[in-house]
Amino acid sequence: MLETSQTERRLRDLKRTVVEARAVPMSASCMMNRADTLAILDAIIAGLEEDFEARSSEATPGTSKRAWDIVDQTEIVQEARARAARIEAKAKAEQEQLLAEADRYVETRLAAFEAELQVTLSRVGVMRDRLMSRARAEEAANEPHTTIMPRWNF
Repeated sequence: MLETSQTERRLRDLKRTVVEARAVPMSASCMMNRADTLAILDAIIAGLEEDFEARSSEATPGTSKRAWDIVDQTEIVQEARARAARIEAKAKAEQEQLLAEADRYVETRLAAFEAELQVTLSRVGVMRDRLMSRARAEEAANEPHTTIMPRWNF
């Protein structure tokens, strides 16, 4: 006869707690202590891993390794691995293509932006030159003119 695990015992405790819980009148509901119920659930969750490890260690040593070796050699597993490799290679190729397209797009946009900046800089230079010319013209207009009268020798 198989020995019952801690998890099974704890699940039975939880069931007994629910069965013995005080019924809510005229309802299918019951009242349970939240802290006690959560403690039982936490113990069950913690015990699952312990039970799994215990059951795994009970298996004949090497049995699971031999089983996985046999499974690894099956045609289905080999085909699945080959298909996975093809899918991965295709995904990498698509990734490289998308990256190359993105690089080309960004380069095109940057080149256009650079051209616009050069036009803007050129216009700024022209406008500065005009302002400087106008400023020089205003300075020249505001300077007092001295007229030199020619000397006439008679």
